[in-house]
Amino acid sequence: MTEATPVHAAEMKGVSKSFGGVKALVDVDLQIEKGEIHALLGGNGAGKSTILKVLNGVHVPDSGTILVDGKPIGEISPEASRRAGIAMIFQEMSLIPTLTVAQNVFLTREAKGAFGLIDDRAAEKRARALFAMLEVEVDPKAIAGNLGAGQRQLTEIVKAISQDAKVLVLDEPSTALAVSDVERLFVFLRKLRSEGVAIIYVSHRMDEIARIADRATILRDGRHVITAPLSELPVETMIGHIVGKRSRGLSDVVRAGSRIGEPLLELDNVSGVAKPKNASFVVRSGEVVGLAGLLGSGRSAIARVIAGIDPIVEGEIRVAGKPVAITKPGDAIEAGVALVPEDRLRQGVISEHSVASNVTLAMLDRLSSNGFVSNRKVRELADGQIATLRIKTASRDNAVRTLSGGNQQKVVIGKWLSTAPDILVLDEPTSGIDIGSKSEIIMLVRELAKAGKAIVMISSELSEMLTACDRILIVAGGRIMDDIERGDLDDPSAPTDDPVAQLQAAERKLQIVIQKALSKSEGETHVH
Repeated sequence: MTEATPVHAAEMKGVSKSFGGVKALVDVDLQIEKGEIHALLGGNGAGKSTILKVLNGVHVPDSGTILVDGKPIGEISPEASRRAGIAMIFQEMSLIPTLTVAQNVFLTREAKGAFGLIDDRAAEKRARALFAMLEVEVDPKAIAGNLGAGQRQLTEIVKAISQDAKVLVLDEPSTALAVSDVERLFVFLRKLRSEGVAIIYVSHRMDEIARIADRATILRDGRHVITAPLSELPVETMIGHIVGKRSRGLSDVVRAGSRIGEPLLELDNVSGVAKPKNASFVVRSGEVVGLAGLLGSGRSAIARVIAGIDPIVEGEIRVAGKPVAITKPGDAIEAGVALVPEDRLRQGVISEHSVASNVTLAMLDRLSSNGFVSNRKVRELADGQIATLRIKTASRDNAVRTLSGGNQQKVVIGKWLSTAPDILVLDEPTSGIDIGSKSEIIMLVRELAKAGKAIVMISSELSEMLTACDRILIVAGGRIMDDIERGDLDDPSAPTDDPVAQLQAAERKLQIVIQKALSKSEGETHVH
């Protein structure tokens, strides 16, 4: 008598998905068992969020099958996945800000009272009980838009667990949580595991994975690399699989040397409302300084206070040795500071407007006379930036939306270079663009440094950070935890004639440094 084949809680077979010709997933298999916590790991762009959105019905795969409890999901939709017993906490929070916590938790599953009317009191009572199970305090009557990041994250978690799911998916659930809340979450996840719930846990925090997961699957460049028990995957091995062997691209970028000059930007014990916390560092003329850390570490918060978007509550910023009061973006621009924001489409360009219009947008006051903008000056400035930055467009009059992602990003950079800044802050400058365009942006960063600019660069792509930067600051919990010379991350044992291997080895070292800084930061937070 043959044994019955065990039924997986969730199984994905041969799943592929492309977006506009870019292959996000290539023939990926994933099996999740009942009563296990399964870590899903990979670098940025590995395909983690895509495969989870396929599982949750947000994306329809180009090919492949999905089974829950051994039964195929025929219709691919969020509602079909929910009916099958899948609940997901997205990395991008999905709460509706104008609704209460309880209304968000039970959205589309509202409790009904007499005459079929929605019973908010019943929802509030049930939500309060769910938060009590996690041993956290969040007011079910509070408006979601008024919550802090940690409380919003806890609400997302309670929303997912309220669905009595067979498969619970958590995408970076601890990013906004305090250490004590993470511990409570882990206790609760272990309880769900003991009840037979299958849990998929996504995190960049290796210490968390080591503590909570039973097995791990690692993706890289949209492909399955390995699935193994955690006992067979020490941190160094996991990082090695995540990094892999990079294609040439970035490793072929020649790091143009630049003469490091006098300090242009200095932060002295600078704190924001929440982050950063007592940040101090110096960026010199001709120098590219990277801010490395995980999502929520406070890297963008540092950029925002430098650019005057968020207020400084303590400390001092100096530009070229002189203290400056930066209380709004205009103050930063006046001081010679420009920020290229993280989200180019929402914060960087007006996509329906022309290249010329976008490039000159921050300069209209200087291109105007008696209230009228000089079209001649606009054309000259736009043509100059198109030539200098090698923006590929048929005409300065073409709408920015018609350009590739890389050329759109060059337009954003060109807009701020038009203000002639001495200090350039780049927040995820290569996000969402292809490898060829990434290499061009990194080469441009090095050229700007060679021209004497002081550059602060934030990137989640560590290979880019290592290619572009002269020094790298490690950020965790809003604090600067370490300051590393780029050369100190080189591995003498890596083949000197193989730039790909050298970059890969340096990336592994940087990953380990970031994980150690995170553990140290969380230890300090716990003590305080």
